[in-house]
Amino acid sequence: MKILLTGFEPFLDYSENSSWVVAEQVATRGVVGCDVVVEQLPVSFMRVGGALRKAVEEHNPDVAIMLGQAGNSDSVRLERVALNLMDATNADNDGYMPNEEPISPDAPAALFTTMPIKRLRSAIEAAGVGVKISNSAGLYVCNRLYFEALTLCRERPSMWAIFVHLPLYEGQPSAKINKPTMPLEAMIKAIQTIIEDIKND
Repeated sequence: MKILLTGFEPFLDYSENSSWVVAEQVATRGVVGCDVVVEQLPVSFMRVGGALRKAVEEHNPDVAIMLGQAGNSDSVRLERVALNLMDATNADNDGYMPNEEPISPDAPAALFTTMPIKRLRSAIEAAGVGVKISNSAGLYVCNRLYFEALTLCRERPSMWAIFVHLPLYEGQPSAKINKPTMPLEAMIKAIQTIIEDIKND
């Protein structure tokens, strides 16, 4: 089984992005029986979709697991849905700040993951990691990426995709003092658990 694992580059005043740190660690450690490839994606509304499509065409994965940083979260969040909307209070890394703009005017208002999200939550809970199912990936670049991934799943019915938001990790250099954190090892375990669960499906 081939897994495409993505994380984001640094953005705003975060010199490190927890999503990329976790993605690199999972890929380095590997998962038995899986070929895990990793790609860093831009924090860019306009460029992230093309970057994902290029990665999917290059690697032809069975599953795309996309990671993003959620600075206010205290647990791993499994995202159920992507909305066909872009809106931001902070500009992306290109300086772009959309104002309630559709991602694709002709596409559905929302797309849902077809992965067994409740089963994945149970597996991560059993591994001792705090996790919840989220029904909103926000309207920033994470949601834009997820909408593109779920669009690709409609075009490539054999591919699955899920977006996972991660907290800041303990000791992250740019973590704010008042923000929740999670041990890096716990987040790595959560993503490994998702891959193991899917592999055994």
